Amino acid sequence: MKKTFHINEKRLASVFDRRLFLANIPPMSLMTALLVIVIISVTADMNIPSVIYKSIFYGTYFCIAYSLIVCIITGIFADISIKAHKEHTSIEISDSLLIISELYQTVRCEGKLRHYKKLWIIDLNDVEDVEYVKNYMIIHGKARYFCQDAEWLGFERTENGVDFDNWWYDSNGGKTVDTIEIHDFYTDGERIAQRILFCRDKIAERTRRREEYRRQMLEIAKNTKHKRGISEKYKPPYKR
Repeated sequence: MKKTFHINEKRLASVFDRRLFLANIPPMSLMTALLVIVIISVTADMNIPSVIYKSIFYGTYFCIAYSLIVCIITGIFADISIKAHKEHTSIEISDSLLIISELYQTVRCEGKLRHYKKLWIIDLNDVEDVEYVKNYMIIHGKARYFCQDAEWLGFERTENGVDFDNWWYDSNGGKTVDTIEIHDFYTDGERIAQRILFCRDKIAERTRRREEYRRQMLEIAKNTKHKRGISEKYKPPYKR
């Protein structure tokens, strides 16, 4: 059972569109005010000094230049951020593990971009509940949490869980948290939350069936006569 959810690029781009709109409100308001002054002066045939008209012209020029620079800078940052999120932000359900990766920040170091990300690894059996609140997914349950250079947190999935490329992280590093809060940059965050709970219940049911099957096999073996008895490895653990 493996399912990976990637970000919705349009939804992430809309975040930068809102920031661009908010950044352009001040210059657009100033340009509107200057335009109103010009219209009133022309309509009322007011005798305004030429220096005022020059100030209005330069003010308008400044607002346009400011908006153009903001658009260019925002576009560059949006492009870098979206590419980094595509690579480092995802939610993966891999057998009995829930692996969540989210881009933390991007910095320029030694002439190249360096990406840092957050990484949570949680056993689905430890998931207590999943909430969806105002474009955030909140997962309650014990998890291992890392926040490091993305290159340091490379890993491979194995039958026993996760093996990091940097072996030291297999049993060290990071910390244990009880709550995971992530941004919803996905197509349908609420559906993902429901999927996580569904997989948790499915894993719990599979574990219950395996334990029940093992109990039945031990019961059959117990009631069957063996010359050498039951092997030690099949005997249930002794409880005091």
